[in-house]
Amino acid sequence: MKYQIKGDYLIIEINDDFAGMSIEQFFNYFHLSRKTIHLLKQNKQYALNNNFVTSNTLLKQGDSLKVLAFDQGIDYQFQSYPLTVVYEDDFILIVNKPINTAIYPEDKNGLNTLCNYVANYYLETNQYIPVRHIHRLDKDTTGLVMFCKCAFLQPKLDIMMANKEIKRTYLAIVDGIVKRDLIINKPISRDRHQNRMRTSNNGKKAVTKVHVLKRSFPSNYTVVKCDLQTGRKHQIRVHLSSINHPLLSDPLYGTNSKLINRVALHGYKLEFNHPFFNQKITVFADIPDDMKFIGKIDLQ
Repeated sequence: MKYQIKGDYLIIEINDDFAGMSIEQFFNYFHLSRKTIHLLKQNKQYALNNNFVTSNTLLKQGDSLKVLAFDQGIDYQFQSYPLTVVYEDDFILIVNKPINTAIYPEDKNGLNTLCNYVANYYLETNQYIPVRHIHRLDKDTTGLVMFCKCAFLQPKLDIMMANKEIKRTYLAIVDGIVKRDLIINKPISRDRHQNRMRTSNNGKKAVTKVHVLKRSFPSNYTVVKCDLQTGRKHQIRVHLSSINHPLLSDPLYGTNSKLINRVALHGYKLEFNHPFFNQKITVFADIPDDMKFIGKIDLQ
């Protein structure tokens, strides 16, 4: 869709995809909450062709729909960091999370997290918007993390993530030699240990596709690509440990390795259809320095 941004408002030129919908149906397509839609109506924070109309008004191709879409605010402390931005547009930011970095602090005054770095990046680029992460990575896991810059679009991205319409692919280095590609379909539940998860018939459905990329017989490790079909806590770590191939240096599900000093897991690829541009977006993150001992790998 063609659009303009004026202040906190998004001005959208309605195309054929949305012609015939009511304004309310358009809002529902983007999964706005009932409360949000109610406030847009109550506060007259949308207009069709510069006029406030009822939400059951039908949209026509070429109509101009103006809606409050952005909010402002500072929700994390600023902290300078040489952030690696992999993709950015007016609605979405994707960055490469560094080693030993939590996504967000334990409280709003905390520092040394990805949200602090993104807050500072927004400040330096004159973007006075809250920091909203769409998904998370464990502290020791490197790789791609998506942030939403537009309040109007966040519910849609949240639903896309929940429905696995945002595909996340990981590079993992595991102990031992994995003989073949496989699909691990084992439910996952909480373990008695506070921070651990485990496979259990009483757990939630969890499916991981594992594709072998490289085997190192001298060092007894295998490099694999993992596609998440579900999104359970520690899913890749639990699943690979369950087949006796834990990730290298995984303190919860494996043992230490001389090859790497943290869990050998990297989120290297994100794929999704952009909910506003209706284009397929594919982004990659370079292999981090501490995993380059595996040599050249084709990660397409």
